Amino acid sequence: MKDKADIDAALARLAARLDALCRQLPREQVLEAFSNETGPVTEQVPPEHEAYVESRIHALLADAGLIQDDSPGG
Repeated sequence: MKDKADIDAALARLAARLDALCRQLPREQVLEAFSNETGPVTEQVPPEHEAYVESRIHALLADAGLIQDDSPGG
């Protein structure tokens, strides 16, 4: 992944995958399964986009009710 368009596309795929995991797995298993899905994305992100990706993944998890939203705006 080199540019923001690639990153946003990968994040959109992760969002869809999280939605599917929430429907397929018991709640207590979703976080671990999703963590396995995010690895390839987070490992390929250029350093200048790491904070953006981390905040987007955090928001996905918070929106799904899997973690508490402790962001300043949440």
